[in-house]
Amino acid sequence: MFLAPESPWWLTRRGHYEQAARSVERLGRRSLVNSTEAVAMMRRVIDAESESSPHLIELFKKTDLRRTAIVCGFYASQNLAGNLIANQAVFFFERESFAFLLIVEQAALWIGG
Repeated sequence: MFLAPESPWWLTRRGHYEQAARSVERLGRRSLVNSTEAVAMMRRVIDAESESSPHLIELFKKTDLRRTAIVCGFYASQNLAGNLIANQAVFFFERESFAFLLIVEQAALWIGG
């Protein structure tokens, strides 16, 4: 971690634009990245973010509504597919006294797997 440069976004938010440009150059390819343009873009984004304060209601408007629905759909599909129970299978097996069957199943998977 000591060799990693500071985040250019963090430096830009603190007003250290020259250090942010050096950090962009260090993180990217110097031939492909124009560090001054990258820092200028970061400054524009930070200025735009500071002008307006977002509200939770914006998640349910226009384009953000679509994004919110997609993310909630993926999250729900993971849980409905059994991912939640699969990650906590040991708890359910022990609760239903299937600990021995779980050990046998894991051994079979290890041997055959």
